[in-house]
Amino acid sequence: MGTPTDLAVEQAIVGTTDVLVKTLRALGQAGHPDTASRLAAKAWWALRETRPREAERVNGAMHFLARLPAEPGAPAPTSKE
Repeated sequence: MGTPTDLAVEQAIVGTTDVLVKTLRALGQAGHPDTASRLAAKAWWALRETRPREAERVNGAMHFLARLPAEPGAPAPTSKE
């Protein structure tokens, strides 16, 4: 087995990001949006400088997760008006 080409590495990163985003969304829809959001934030942090396109995809997942109902037992958000 030889060294992977730049194209192969790029395809692997894009494919892995696709699986990650789908998994984060599924975890959120399964009732764990807070957990999924924390994981997404860590992934975004890891990708933001070297892979901004993939970081944007993870950011989109975070926006999706933010619209889901909170996890059962999670403290209700407070409003400071």
